[in-house]
Amino acid sequence: MDGYQYLIQRNKLMIQLEDDLSKLKDLPDAERDKETKRLQTKFDFALADLYAKVADEFPGERKKKARPLSDPR
Repeated sequence: MDGYQYLIQRNKLMIQLEDDLSKLKDLPDAERDKETKRLQTKFDFALADLYAKVADEFPGERKKKARPLSDPR
C-alpha cells in the first residue's frame, strides 16, 4: 500500500465513523455514549491496522489520532 492509498483508506474510515455516529443521534444519552465509545474503539483498531501496513513510510502518522470531522479535538 502506498501513501495515497493509505490516505484514501483513512478518509474512508473517518467518513464511515462519521456516518455511524450520526445514526446514533436519536438514542438515549447513556446508550448513545456507550455506542459512541464502541464505534470509536472499532475505528481506532481499524486505523491502527491500516497504519501498520504503511508504518515505515509514515512514521509521524502514529502520533496523530484521527477523529471524525465533527469532533476535531
